[in-house]
Amino acid sequence: MKPRMLQLLVFVLLVGAWGFAEALEPLKLYDKFEQALIDPDKWVGSQFEAPPRFGGSFLELVRKTTQEEHHLRILNRSFGEPVSDGGISLRLFRLGFTRPDTITAIRSRVQVRNAESTGCPDNPNNPTLATAQIFGFFFNTNATVLGDGTNDVIAGVQVQRRSNSTDPPDVLEISYFVSLCLDRDCVVASPIPGGSGLLGTVTKGEWVRLLLQWDSAQDRFIFQRDREQPVFVTYQGFSDAAAPGIQLKTLGADNFIANCSNTPRPVGVVDALFDNVFVNQSALP
Repeated sequence: MKPRMLQLLVFVLLVGAWGFAEALEPLKLYDKFEQALIDPDKWVGSQFEAPPRFGGSFLELVRKTTQEEHHLRILNRSFGEPVSDGGISLRLFRLGFTRPDTITAIRSRVQVRNAESTGCPDNPNNPTLATAQIFGFFFNTNATVLGDGTNDVIAGVQVQRRSNSTDPPDVLEISYFVSLCLDRDCVVASPIPGGSGLLGTVTKGEWVRLLLQWDSAQDRFIFQRDREQPVFVTYQGFSDAAAPGIQLKTLGADNFIANCSNTPRPVGVVDALFDNVFVNQSALP
């Protein structure tokens, strides 16, 4: 093959790898966070903790635009429950899209400025996980019951730090998942077969562009970082005809923290920036 033709073929393959997802429906800019305040026509605050605790278990929270650089900053510093050495506590601090039912794709630049996670030696099967996450409830596999997430299918892509990670402190993983909710609030969820994996690593302070997209026509989810090859997760055997019981799509700083009866108590910390958020065209306000 002539060098010129080989170069052209490589170019076509690279363009195709990045552009195929947008062929489903064009992605359009949703927010660059250039306003002094978060736009209430585009966003709504969202947070959740389980188990709930009197007075809350969040130590420090920030959800604001940074006008010096025009980013969204979300910070979550929180801790697990001290009453047992089993299970985890969810401390989720998010910014939700105002029309989540219209969204099938979310793409955003993400920079994790800091991520820390400490575990519990007496709870080794539940490492603490600190994440900067793009997340959503997409459909129900049975019949929609408004407000009940049982049998909802959720998906997300995230930059994360596990308390049992052997990577250097400034190295973070990029992971994706597709799971089936097993209870009303989706506190317990089970990954579908082949529904989780890694998209490599990134260092603290490094920008990465992440894509989460639902391709209902092909019964699959699409995940991608930057311009690398996409990953497809197919959900064969599940019906996607029903809307999710919980309507929620978010950007967030989410901690899944090991419970521990000993001190010091496990802590999850995420300080992340988001900007240049794109969604599928029909979801624009």
